[in-house]
Amino acid sequence: MTHQTSDKFLYEGNEYKLVGISNERDFFDIASFGITTTGWNTANYRGRLCRFTVVEDELVLKDLAVMTDQNLPINNVFPRKLSVREQLANYSSYLAEFGSIFLDGDTYYLDLNLPIIYTGKLLIADDFIKEYRVNGIFDSPLEFRKNLLLIVEEGLVFDVIDVSNIIEKERKRRIITETEMKNFSNNSDVFKLFSKE
Repeated sequence: MTHQTSDKFLYEGNEYKLVGISNERDFFDIASFGITTTGWNTANYRGRLCRFTVVEDELVLKDLAVMTDQNLPINNVFPRKLSVREQLANYSSYLAEFGSIFLDGDTYYLDLNLPIIYTGKLLIADDFIKEYRVNGIFDSPLEFRKNLLLIVEEGLVFDVIDVSNIIEKERKRRIITETEMKNFSNNSDVFKLFSKE
């Protein structure tokens, strides 16, 4: 399978990739809004891309790009269908930041600010290390220098912990022991590292 586009996460003015979800099935499901994706591309089989953030300690879905023919509102926001030409002409600075995920135009829900009621841990990462690129399905925290662990209870972010040193130790351990690095994201293995500290 082609490497998949990761969801984004804005935190303290920086954009991270969402690389780990401890309780994935309870995190975000676009079908809960009655929306069905109608297409995909090889880098995004889910047919959608989310951008999350934290607003006053609350986890929220800020923006959503989705391939759908439906025109359903989310949080009283209706989607905008944008052709690639419109995207470049009218939203080029925004899209340079958020990104376009479909070549034939995206349906955008911009500035949703929808609270996400979730309990669990999230791992976000930045500062990609090119030489550790892993041929997996999603980005691995091992591919990044900066890793932050968010502790979330009922949609409130209670703590944000810099776990970059723990991820670096695991990366070095895998290099020394020649342990495979792929498929080390979005599963419970990555979160077991933090319970050891």
